[in-house]
Amino acid sequence: MGPALSSLPTISPVQGVILEEMRLYVVNEFGEAASSRVLERSGRAANHQYDPDQAYPDAELGLLAVRAAEVTGKPIPEVLEGFGEAMVPDMFKYYSILVTPRWSFVDFLLGMEPALHAALHLDTPGALPTKVHATRTGPDTVKIVYDSPLRACAAVRGVIRGAAAHYGVEIAITENYCVLRGDAACVFTVEGSND
Repeated sequence: MGPALSSLPTISPVQGVILEEMRLYVVNEFGEAASSRVLERSGRAANHQYDPDQAYPDAELGLLAVRAAEVTGKPIPEVLEGFGEAMVPDMFKYYSILVTPRWSFVDFLLGMEPALHAALHLDTPGALPTKVHATRTGPDTVKIVYDSPLRACAAVRGVIRGAAAHYGVEIAITENYCVLRGDAACVFTVEGSND
């Protein structure tokens, strides 16, 4: 299953809206009973809901991902990727000020770092920046470097897939490097139509 995200030290707070997105992802994908078990195994009440305006330790996101993997039998990266993909519609809804309506899919990739930072940390004191640097390497090709102690590269991959669905673009993602394989950072090559 790879290294457990919950074993990482707490480095910065994460916005409650992201934890609530993870809870809702589990509800929508696996059902209320699975969500209740995930919350209980995480030390929360079965009907717990996260306060979107409250900051929580970032280890809470890792803990939810680990518990969701245990309850559903899915690998942690699959849970995180599904969560990232499911989070995209709300990113466009709540952080639309950061996403220009005229953008193409490639433009979104090139400008997604501020949107991801806002979604993950939204003015939370002490939050570290989400390090997602995108560079155009061809007309319809973007290289994305993700460098974060959270090691949630699967969630970033999910956001990329969710954005492709939003823009109606067929894509191919190649994972060139990954911290979970011992590399210094995660590097993706994303190829897709810019139309």
